[in-house]
Amino acid sequence: MDLKFILKSIFEKKGGEYTYIIFFLIIFSVFIIFAIRPSLTTAYSLKKEEADLTKLDQVYEEKISNITLIQTQIEENRDNLQLLNQSISEKPEVNKIVEDIKKIADKNSLTINKANIVNINFTKTNKEKQNVKLQMEATASFENLKLFIADVFAQRRLKIIDELLISREKESTDSGDLKVNLTIDGYYL
Repeated sequence: MDLKFILKSIFEKKGGEYTYIIFFLIIFSVFIIFAIRPSLTTAYSLKKEEADLTKLDQVYEEKISNITLIQTQIEENRDNLQLLNQSISEKPEVNKIVEDIKKIADKNSLTINKANIVNINFTKTNKEKQNVKLQMEATASFENLKLFIADVFAQRRLKIIDELLISREKESTDSGDLKVNLTIDGYYL
């Protein structure tokens, strides 16, 4: 080989090849910035949106199934809705509670000595159940008291005996009347 040829090939300027590489890198970076990057960001945002919509779809499916379940229960109990309205009224209807208790007391020979209505709030307007407390002092025999309690629970209007205190006077006979303190809760919406 010729030494001049080797030296010439080593020290010769290769300007054309470098300009080609520089133009290629510039065009490639512009292509990445303006063509590939927006496509990648769009793909990433669409993937994130898909995950969010999948979660939202699950929440909506759960809500729809709950609504369907409630609708099924309403359809099954449509004939019994009037019983629900009779058991828990929309208003306190204290006079109806007192009248029901008085009728049962008269029927079962329970003498009401004292009655108080406690814990009633007319200002609440929420749709949660609220109660009216009726405190009574009465006298009756044990058998009549049993019948009275059974009749309270047999009524359609929801009432719960919250407190029951039975006492007997020391000087009374075995067949004497018992002193009874009752707290009856009546409910409304």
